[in-house]
Amino acid sequence: MPETLSTKKIKFPKRRPIHESQKGTFCTIRPVNTESIFPSAFSCFYSRDSILFEQVDLTDMKLAKQFGMGCLVVKGAHLWPLDHIVWESSAKDVACTFFGEEADSGDKVNLLRIEVLKLPGAKAEFADRLRWYTRDRKKRRIKISDGELFHEDMLHVKAFNSDWKRDALIRSKGEVIQIYQSKKFAVIFRFLARSGTMLDHPIFKRVVKNISIDTSQWVKDVPDIIEPKLKGKRTTDSALSDEAEAELWKGIGSIMKRLKLGKVKDDAKRMGMIQEEIDSVRCKKLNDEQRTEFAIEIGCFIGQMFCWELDWEWRDVRESDGTERVAVVSKNRSLAIDPIRWSHELITDKKRPNNCLLTYNMIKAGRLPPSRPNKYSWIG
Repeated sequence: MPETLSTKKIKFPKRRPIHESQKGTFCTIRPVNTESIFPSAFSCFYSRDSILFEQVDLTDMKLAKQFGMGCLVVKGAHLWPLDHIVWESSAKDVACTFFGEEADSGDKVNLLRIEVLKLPGAKAEFADRLRWYTRDRKKRRIKISDGELFHEDMLHVKAFNSDWKRDALIRSKGEVIQIYQSKKFAVIFRFLARSGTMLDHPIFKRVVKNISIDTSQWVKDVPDIIEPKLKGKRTTDSALSDEAEAELWKGIGSIMKRLKLGKVKDDAKRMGMIQEEIDSVRCKKLNDEQRTEFAIEIGCFIGQMFCWELDWEWRDVRESDGTERVAVVSKNRSLAIDPIRWSHELITDKKRPNNCLLTYNMIKAGRLPPSRPNKYSWIG
């Protein structure tokens, strides 16, 4: 039977190890210098309404064997060893960053970025990209990580013939840029390997051979994902019991009354007050039962904030290993938060950053970690 929110029954299991694909998200921050990975224009993709922005978790998943990307046809992508992708598209440009699964830190990230721009509409954007990519252009010949002197045919994509203007440059021993331009399109490939070699990279060596061009198409939709046949049980959820729901609202009512949250209309201010309350509780000398009581009240309200403002739902979540949690989940079940356990950890672990307001603001702004429907990726 699912556990209720009762202070006598609730358990706080040890924090589960976070999968490599979740590192760098809200609560386990990986130090990545995004300016060195993405063009400066990348940051605007979060705020431009006309651009689709989506991150897709590929843990135990594969891209479709063939998919379109602007005027490109990408084949054999199901063989690429990927951790996740970041896809951006609009009426005049499509871009995707493919992160290799071997990357375990920001300093060792391996990625391929492809940008396809439709000309002349994206002429200004193309000029911006060129300025960014060529700003550190090396004037002398240097060796790539494989030990060979760089030349323009290294990692040249075979599909681009003499009808396309070409440029190639090396920015470091592990970063090569290939640029192609015709009257109607411009395409940029960025090969970045901060660990290992480049010419025999399992993604790079397939890309240069297996991309073709179809100038009659313009595809901007995120490619299909191949799901493996499921073996064994999977994570599911169900409605809260009447008892659990009653205790949930008891906790919400208690903290709203104590902090006078009902008078605060701005949701960010409310969450800010909750964060201050966690800081305050951290400083108090409390026994385990008292900390648990505070965690239940705070967690209930944090979870309900996601329901009120982001249309999430309270559910009893049963994980594939049989673990059950009272949690809030997003509509498509891509994300889940166990707010009571999260609150308990924030209260008891003073070294852990109190980032509940930051996490809430990022999720509300759509800055989500890579996931997919029914993945139940845990945050917090």
